[in-house]
Amino acid sequence: MPEETGRFEWVTRVARLAFVGTLALLIIALTASVAMVALTLTGPVGSADSVSIGGVQAGPVGATESMLWVVLVTAELVALMWSIVIYGLVRAVAAGQGATTSLGSRIDRIETLMDETSRGIRELAELAPLSDRAKRLLHRDREVEALREAIHEDIIRQDYTRAEDLAKTIETELGYGAEAAQLRAEIAKSRNATVEEKIDLAIARIDELCNEHKWARALRETQRVHRLFPNNPKVSALPDRIMEARNNVKRQLLQAYGEAVRKNDVDSGVTLLQELDNYLTPQEGAALQESARGVFKARLHNLGVQFAICVTDQRWQDAITAGEAIIAEFPNSRFAQEVREKMRLLSSRVQKAPAAN
Repeated sequence: MPEETGRFEWVTRVARLAFVGTLALLIIALTASVAMVALTLTGPVGSADSVSIGGVQAGPVGATESMLWVVLVTAELVALMWSIVIYGLVRAVAAGQGATTSLGSRIDRIETLMDETSRGIRELAELAPLSDRAKRLLHRDREVEALREAIHEDIIRQDYTRAEDLAKTIETELGYGAEAAQLRAEIAKSRNATVEEKIDLAIARIDELCNEHKWARALRETQRVHRLFPNNPKVSALPDRIMEARNNVKRQLLQAYGEAVRKNDVDSGVTLLQELDNYLTPQEGAALQESARGVFKARLHNLGVQFAICVTDQRWQDAITAGEAIIAEFPNSRFAQEVREKMRLLSSRVQKAPAAN
């Protein structure tokens, strides 16, 4: 049976308390009834004698009274069984509702991922007709970042010739002269450095990546340095150093998020949640789920109010901006679907606005 958690947990708690109380009362009643049946069956059937229970006269015992006690015991046993069945049904329903909510949340995430994938495919389709030069111009920042990382890898491996060739590529083909000059200075500095100085330069580079919160790249740089200097204690301590820096950033983000929630700063809360998504484990994410749901709900409400005010004031371009934010941040919400249906009308209003003036 799925575990019932979250907003449905109180249902099972109440049901559990009711079940325990009912069970205790039924057991007491059943015990007394069984005792009475035993007494009536041990006495002479049809006699007018009285039965004494704890010094109290129980009255005449007859066949009819014996049958009544047997019926009572049977009814109590049936009530006991039904109370167990009802408690089980309540737990099953609550667990089913919890599982349905969890499944709905997962489906929303899948739909969001599908929307992002669809947008990526559309972007690829739009890029397909472009020339290779145009594509390079669109993505040259990424290309420079990749070349920069490759140059630092060559510096670590002391392949200075290849590093200089890549720096020349950045200058001549991508037009980043200042960036190329800075990389050449790093290459020259590493070429003339001692082993310890090279290690210090590599560590400084890794610290810089940590300051930029580029944890994956910092770990890759660490692995490269470790392959060259496996026995150096400063290099061996780098993974712990990166993890400590990452945990410090995570701790600061959590504190800032708690402060934003306390101040009801919805926009900051949403931004911090998006940053925290890169740091939280699944267990930590589950712990923040209820709080995050409230923050996102408030954010959607604020955007909806902003959208409605802009439409009422006939500020069509501002309404489109707010609507695009709703669609981008909450693509699977019902409100986003309603906004999508109105975007074409708003665009036509924007086009007619200059003519009206």
